Parts: sequence; C-alpha cells; structure tokens
Amino acid sequence: MTMPTGIDGNAAAIDVQDLHKSFGDNEVLKGIDVHVDNGQVVCVIGPSGSGKSTLLRCVNLLEQPTSGRILVEGAEITDPDADVDKLRARIGMVFQQFNLFPHMTVLRNLCIAQEKVRKRSRSEAVEVARRNLAKVGLADRESAYPAHLSGGQQQRVAIARDLSMDPDMMLFDEVTSALDPELVGDVLAVMKDLAAEGMTMMVVTHEMGFAREVGNKLVFMDGGVIVEEGDPREVLSHPQHERTQAFLSKVL
Repeated sequence: MTMPTGIDGNAAAIDVQDLHKSFGDNEVLKGIDVHVDNGQVVCVIGPSGSGKSTLLRCVNLLEQPTSGRILVEGAEITDPDADVDKLRARIGMVFQQFNLFPHMTVLRNLCIAQEKVRKRSRSEAVEVARRNLAKVGLADRESAYPAHLSGGQQQRVAIARDLSMDPDMMLFDEVTSALDPELVGDVLAVMKDLAAEGMTMMVVTHEMGFAREVGNKLVFMDGGVIVEEGDPREVLSHPQHERTQAFLSKVL
C-alpha cells in the first residue's frame, strides 16, 4: 500500500483509514477516513454524539479502535507491535477539562512530565516551561496554583504543558466549551498563534469563526460518519449535504 504523503512530501502527520469504534453494541465510528497533512489545521464539527471526540481519542489510542488503521507520521500506531508510548509522545492533547494537578504550582505542572517522560533535568524543564508560559501569555503566573486561575488561564496552562513536551502535532477536544464566553478568545488566540507557527492541529470545536479563519480543512461528522468535508469557508458558506445545512442553520 502506498503511504500517503503530506504537503511537504513527507508522510502525512495523521492518516486515519476505515476507522471503526464500538462500545458494546453501540457503533460510534462507522468507517472514518481522515487525512491531516503536516502543518494543516483540520477542524471537526458536528452535533453531540456524532463521534468527534471518540475519533480524536482514537488518534492517540486513548480509545482502542475496533478496526481500521491510524498512522502517525507514517508509523502505524494501531499496529499491535507499535511502540505506542513513543508515538504518543509526538502528539499533544488538550481536553475540555484542564487536568492540572491542583496541589502543584503552574510551573511544577509544566515540569513534572518533562522530567519523568522526557528525562530532562529540573533546570532544563524549568527553562522550557517558562518559555511556553510566555508563549501563552502567563509568564507572571508560574507560582500560582490552578485554583487561583480562571478557567481560560487554566486551559492556557494545559496548552503550555503539552507544548513543553515538544509534540509534532496537537489534538484539541472542545477546549473552549467549558469556559465562560469572555474567556474563550484568549484560548483561541493561543491556538491561532500555534497555527501561524505551522503546528499541525486536529481540532474538535463549536467555534465556527475559528474554523473559518484558521482551519485548512473542515470535517462535518454526524452519526459516526463523515458527511461532508472541504475548505472551511466553502463548507460553512455553501454546505452541500442537507444534514450539514440543517446543522449549520442551528449554530451559525
């Protein structure tokens, strides 16, 4: 089988082939094919229960696919013999919930995985952490504890924590949906900056403005299948499928 290649001629960042996922008798993903080139931002939209988050969680094997293949930079993460931890280390993932350690300062939250997984010295981990806190606009909060931060600040810390692991790509699972509306913009601004720097991103989102402005590809899912995909501006302005039209008429 020929290996799909990205826009720069190397293996695609993420290649999902005929992905199925069932929970008991409930088939949540029914043969998904998604291709993410290096440097691309692919936004996934759709109603609740359409399989968006399950798709994202399968990409780094937080959920074990029932069948199908997932390749990360040309290496099959779904291969039973794959070094999953090594492949997963290339993929940052930020969730709706921030998953910060409440008893640790912001700086320590960013350093602990670097030291344990990346085997960095404490001084090196601190240097990397401070650089990424500055990137997300929180250099002045390194000594704070998560409880003393707003939801938007905690989410930006979560992004900085993942960036500190030097991922090749980032997965974002509805990272703004738990935030107060006035805090959403700061988080989206960080994601826009990452996209501008060329970070490969797969983003499950309800933020249609972000998808239109930042996305290179928009994927609309419903009922465990991809109903429509294409250029975000084209899909949002002129959806071809009636299910896409019905969904967008409610959210736009």
